[in-house]
Amino acid sequence: MKVRKHFVIFVALTCLLQGLTFAQTDTLVDAGDSSLVILQAGTPEKSDKQQKSAFRLTTQIDSTDVQFFFGTLDSLKSEAFHEIDTSTLYFQQYDPLFHQNGVYSTLSNIGLAHKNFAFTPALSVGYQFENIQFARYSYTNSQVKYYKLFVPFSEIQYVLGSKKEQTLSVLLNREIFKGFSIGLDISVINSPGPYERSKSNDKKYYFTTQYYTPNKRYGLVANYLRNKIVVEENGGIRFDSVFEDNVESNRRIIPIILDSSNARNRITESGMYIEQYFNLLKPKSTKDSVKRKIDAGNISWAFQFRQNKRIYNDDNPLVSFYQPYAPPIDSSATYDSLFQQLIHNRIKWSSIGYNDDALSKVFFIYFGADHDNIQQLLPYDSVKTTYNQITPFGGISLKLFKSSHLTADGRIVLGGYNNGDYRISAKLDQFLGTSERNIGELHFGLNMSGRTPSWFYSEYQSNRFRWKNDLKKETIMVLSGAYQFKALKAGVDFSSFTNFTYLNDSVKPEQIGTPASVLKIYVKGNLPIGKFGINTRLVYQTTSKPEAIRLPDFFGVMDLYFKSTVFKKAGTLQTGFQFNYFTLFYADAYMPELRAFHIQNEKKIGNYVFADFYVTLQVKTARLFFKAANLTSYLGNYTYYLAPHYPARDARFYFGISWRFHD
Repeated sequence: MKVRKHFVIFVALTCLLQGLTFAQTDTLVDAGDSSLVILQAGTPEKSDKQQKSAFRLTTQIDSTDVQFFFGTLDSLKSEAFHEIDTSTLYFQQYDPLFHQNGVYSTLSNIGLAHKNFAFTPALSVGYQFENIQFARYSYTNSQVKYYKLFVPFSEIQYVLGSKKEQTLSVLLNREIFKGFSIGLDISVINSPGPYERSKSNDKKYYFTTQYYTPNKRYGLVANYLRNKIVVEENGGIRFDSVFEDNVESNRRIIPIILDSSNARNRITESGMYIEQYFNLLKPKSTKDSVKRKIDAGNISWAFQFRQNKRIYNDDNPLVSFYQPYAPPIDSSATYDSLFQQLIHNRIKWSSIGYNDDALSKVFFIYFGADHDNIQQLLPYDSVKTTYNQITPFGGISLKLFKSSHLTADGRIVLGGYNNGDYRISAKLDQFLGTSERNIGELHFGLNMSGRTPSWFYSEYQSNRFRWKNDLKKETIMVLSGAYQFKALKAGVDFSSFTNFTYLNDSVKPEQIGTPASVLKIYVKGNLPIGKFGINTRLVYQTTSKPEAIRLPDFFGVMDLYFKSTVFKKAGTLQTGFQFNYFTLFYADAYMPELRAFHIQNEKKIGNYVFADFYVTLQVKTARLFFKAANLTSYLGNYTYYLAPHYPARDARFYFGISWRFHD
């Protein structure tokens, strides 16, 4: 009877939510990748405590230990758990752009548009919904965390900075009754900005719930997610010389380019996601001492509903900044309103059931299919475009010789805008030495994809920018190799592609007609030396098409710190200097009306060392930090830009506190 009951719940919820979808008009979510976490590219970097081999599972867990998995039940089934970072190593890097030694081109305030200085080709296939220029300040479904709790867990973090900058995050998770838990994650950024009309007001949050039957035969995860970003747009400063000669120390009275436009961007993304699994076999009886050799696996169904709204408005479309481009459709005011909606269904079978059979320890396989119903309405367009796409997919994971792990994944899109898009990925992890004498790990990866350029490049219209292009498919191949020892990692990524698509210096889509490549060599990680340490990330990159792919030849982050216990070992003190640097290059310029970066040939930025000093203190579950940022600005070299015509922020001070609770 229990089996029948849980299976009925599975089917009933499927039908119920399918019906409720069409009754919703103001909710939304983001399409996740069907591949397992171990197959996904771009998994967030881990702290020292989180650097664990896939073959070394924790057997003894403290009651205050908090683990989580990302995004989908694939991660739970494959036991891809992560631990929360409770260390002081990255605590002072509170800005999502620069957390864990990130380096980005951005504007003159926290919470604004950004672009990664490291070359990161788009490998995913399917319709693009993410606003990549604001991605680090948004949540997607793949970033939602589901916690494995032993006791209730909550955390609050607050940072106060110069110029009234404030960030707040609140995290709550609690098990309501055995097998059923809920969670909440809220993050808010509010900063007026140092320059006129550079204010940011970013809010993101998600609610989660999990339910598992006592015998683990049925499980469910769900979330509701919402991002709301409201930012002022000033187009940058009008005269760089006013900043570079320090003619005016009060940054708010330096003339800006969009001084009469009252321009702003508003981005709203929201939606819901639910996923359920049902194990095909009954759980083993406690009296059954015979180990199961093979499991029939599980079937799962995932459903997602998502809506995006993006609005750019300004009161003066005739401002000189926009005059070199097409005449406006409406010369009295700009109101570009973009609407997108996604209804996503996924059905999948996986060979992993209870994870207690001998075969699942060394091998598993999965396959399934996605169906996406996509609707989109462009600005100044009365016709809504609708696409339907089906994406079959499959993957395999195999442990070889107790020290090698091979994973592979493939998918192809059938129908709709992305018809014929495909992706194939494979990864080999080789662990060196023995459990008693670990001498590191080798990682090799291969990613190949053929993808239709984003709809944005194919057909778009706003008040000023309009185009309709017949673009060729992009083909991308990325070969990667790395060696890792403890918390240090060195590697090489080689990307080869054809028909790379970008915005040229006329702010129009263009494709590279000949094959192109990018080589990236990097070293990153933490090297403790007694009570001292070096936490670093160093990247060298070069491209065969510098006229279209603009990258700094080198960039790096170097944190030189001292760390010691204090208060009779009741606390930990860490203090140090962090240096950020990138070489001189023609960085891409930012176009507010498009929320996009484009090629420019007028101004180089870089060759400036940003120096920060910080002190962090950890006492039990509380952490505090004080930080003085960009101290080198006191030396009188006013060339610190992170984007053309957008100076980075001057020297400033921060105080932050985080407090974790386990009750």
